[in-house]
Amino acid sequence: MPFQVLKVLRKAGYKIKTVADIAQPGIRNDKLAELSINLKMVIITRDADFTHLRKTLAEKIKVIYVRLQDDPETIAETILTNLPSCLKLLEQSNIILLNNTGCQILR
Repeated sequence: MPFQVLKVLRKAGYKIKTVADIAQPGIRNDKLAELSINLKMVIITRDADFTHLRKTLAEKIKVIYVRLQDDPETIAETILTNLPSCLKLLEQSNIILLNNTGCQILR
């Protein structure tokens, strides 16, 4: 995520951790997924690989996959605006897509 996203979400009061805050750089996605499950944290990512995790992880993880191509400040504002509805959808599904039309259940 662009730094602007972290800054905007933190300013709005969200508890944000980066990979560098909780793990070694270069951690494999499956290990990061396991860590997020153990920490009960949602992953907000632009990495589509998190939408293709093995079934045992995909059933437990909470991911917001961000597919936006705007400038970093616009991406940050779009995420902030849509985050409450994305989090609500995560109560129904484990992987949510956030794009220019808003949040939707990916699977």
